Amino acid sequence: MIRAIVLGCAALLACAFTWSSDYAEQSRADVAMCVTYARQVSPGFDARVESVDRETGRVEIRRAAGDTRGELAFSRCLLAVRQWRLIERNLPKPIDPGPPDWAKMASRAR
Repeated sequence: MIRAIVLGCAALLACAFTWSSDYAEQSRADVAMCVTYARQVSPGFDARVESVDRETGRVEIRRAAGDTRGELAFSRCLLAVRQWRLIERNLPKPIDPGPPDWAKMASRAR
């Protein structure tokens, strides 16, 4: 019975979840940045986003075939960027310290 409840809750959560429109724009920007990076190693490399499925989060990327050096650089870059996005999402938001109080800072220096 407990397994059925847990499975039902997981299915309900998975069905209600969709990726935001920012995810598609971010994916396209990440691919464009990594293509620029890969072209430094292999000028003939080309890749572009074919489609982004907002329900599953799957990104279809079309790559030029036969360029292994460019593919390796592109794959490493994309993996690092996506890993950073996952880390960045969980970092605490920075707090604005406000304008500096020059009088208080001057009294500490003495």
